[in-house]
Amino acid sequence: MISERDIQELVEAGIIDEATAGSIRAFTHQRYADRPRFDVTHVGYYFGALIVMLAFAWFIFEGYDRYGGTALLMIAPSYALLFILAGGWLWKRPGLKIPGGLMFTLAVCMVPVAVYGLQEIMGWYPIGNAWEIESEAARLDFLKQQQVAGAWIAASTFLAGMLAIVLRRFSFLAVPTIIGFIWTWMQIVMALAGGRPSEWTMSTHLMLSGLFVMVAGFVVDRRTEADFAFWLYLLGLGHFWAGLTTFPEDDELAWVAYTFVNLLLMVTSILLQRRSFMVFGALGVFIYLGHLGVEVFQNSLIFPFVLSFVGLAIMGVAVWYQKHRQGVEEAVIGTLPESVRKRLPSARG
Repeated sequence: MISERDIQELVEAGIIDEATAGSIRAFTHQRYADRPRFDVTHVGYYFGALIVMLAFAWFIFEGYDRYGGTALLMIAPSYALLFILAGGWLWKRPGLKIPGGLMFTLAVCMVPVAVYGLQEIMGWYPIGNAWEIESEAARLDFLKQQQVAGAWIAASTFLAGMLAIVLRRFSFLAVPTIIGFIWTWMQIVMALAGGRPSEWTMSTHLMLSGLFVMVAGFVVDRRTEADFAFWLYLLGLGHFWAGLTTFPEDDELAWVAYTFVNLLLMVTSILLQRRSFMVFGALGVFIYLGHLGVEVFQNSLIFPFVLSFVGLAIMGVAVWYQKHRQGVEEAVIGTLPESVRKRLPSARG
């Protein structure tokens, strides 16, 4: 997208005149009116939607304590209907697809509230504190019942999100859909583990579910007008990286493997042209360096100087990369077989 500064610089350079600049402004405003961008208006859209989500999170706790599941089952569908009607009206207006899409997203977020209310009314969701149950067998059975009920709540959110995406191609609808999918996966894993899975099991399945979502992002990357891949990569990567980071490290070899995977994420950032991989990968390497300083070289006076040198070297590499970015990316992609290069998102139309 051409910015106002770009247009003004073209005018000052004498490349275009004011009349042409005005035509370009009108074209870009119409062409990109419904594309997400970081400005006051769009931040206001998403911030307002976030406040509504937080309001309902508060209502779930406060409203349930006072009125039970009946209130949730009555209010959530009513709000969902209002959000759908408002979203449909906004969606058809020029330049208002983003607030319209956020209305549909809020409608999807009402589904787990309604399903939870229904479960409470029907007695399908066990209420109480599992850790107050003295018998371990009874406590694990209670947790398993909660996890099965939670899986149904998450699955309903996933299905509602998929239906919404089919009807309205709005990328942010992927957020509750992805969260619903991963939460369904994790609840089923916990239930199959008897109510209390091990740390190894949780970390492994966080990585697997996140990897599955990232693969879905790769499949749809640059194949849809709305950038669903952005959210699939971001949330899938977030869960994958969380599972990787919380994975039990028994020895230094495990830490080396952890760092190697994070370095691979940084390379993947170049291949997929997605900065989120670079951010998570760099954060993982930083965590490893922190591990070296705190646990491996705790009493060493040389390590801070070595680490300072590494930091300066990284800054130098970053400056060099900025100047030769295109050549580096072409060189990295050029090392791949032709059959692989043809399947990268950058090779798609």
